[in-house]
Amino acid sequence: MRVTSVYIHIPFCRRKCNYCDFASTALYGHEQELAAYPTWLRQELALYQPKLDLSHLETIYFGGGTPSLLTPQQVAEILSWFPPAGEITLEANPETVEGQRLHDYRQAGINRLSLGIQSFQPALLSAMGRGHSAAQAKAAVAAARQAGLENINLDLIYGLPAQTLAMWQEDLTQALALESEHISLYGLTLHEGTPWGDDPMIHAADQDLSADMLELAIDRLAAAGYRHYEIANFARPGFASRHNCAYWQRENYLGLGVAAASCLAERRFANHPTLAAYAAALAAGKRPVAEEETLTIDQVLAEAMFLGLRLEKGVVAKEFYRRYGADPLRRYHRELARMQKLGLLETDDGVIRLTRRGLLLGNEVFAEFL
Repeated sequence: MRVTSVYIHIPFCRRKCNYCDFASTALYGHEQELAAYPTWLRQELALYQPKLDLSHLETIYFGGGTPSLLTPQQVAEILSWFPPAGEITLEANPETVEGQRLHDYRQAGINRLSLGIQSFQPALLSAMGRGHSAAQAKAAVAAARQAGLENINLDLIYGLPAQTLAMWQEDLTQALALESEHISLYGLTLHEGTPWGDDPMIHAADQDLSADMLELAIDRLAAAGYRHYEIANFARPGFASRHNCAYWQRENYLGLGVAAASCLAERRFANHPTLAAYAAALAAGKRPVAEEETLTIDQVLAEAMFLGLRLEKGVVAKEFYRRYGADPLRRYHRELARMQKLGLLETDDGVIRLTRRGLLLGNEVFAEFL
């Protein structure tokens, strides 16, 4: 089976942020596991290589956690297992990278850097438990440019506790001043099992304020020349994330590492979410898969609908029919009619898209197809 994208999860952080529910662990006490991690990844990949065609690989994405805790030498080793890919992304926290390290990542093969900035406000950074300052974030971007990286993404979070519209406005101003090629915006969600999620005194911004923040960002980023190509993502022309687009378009991708998820045609599976279980499975010569399912055709079609609606281009009925053998305008006519009546969807010449209001209430739309 042909695979076009590989995701590699690095489950280590210097410390856990207060809002984070991703599969990651504080590095202290786990230094040996970090050193051994590339070996485990290699063992996992070997279990798939006889059955998967990686010769047409287009993207590789190091996510986390904090992938920039890997040394450039470790990154180079991992990339040596794969054929060349056009887009190779490394997520990084600003305090973990500096000039020489970024230069070495570039030499190793990284050509896209995704920086977890989240905010430029000192009080918000401290409350989140982030390990960097606004000055370090700006210095990381400057160092990346000096290292020759020409495709940089900045992550920002809105809807934070105590975050005002004025604070968000200032965060957008400072982000735009850095002139990155890509900006990702994430609305805060509080998750059980995280310090913020378990604290009854912590509350995300109310829905109206979060919507105001997103609308403000949409307008400002559009005015600055960014295309809003996906609900949470904005890019200058030619710099949309090819890797993430593979997810939204249901292309085949393989996930490696702790908690990594994969999609191969109608098969979806996810790895063990802990280092111990992941390593134990590999030591036994088994795939470290914790859960796996084969989707029905109904599930595949529903998934294609709600993922496609995340994109600016929407769901093109002719393309949908060509790929899945079903006309979405007919199959989902009741759901589409309900969403159109609410002003959340629009159809035009065989293309189904979210309206501006639908962008703000996307989850309500997507639930129609689940």
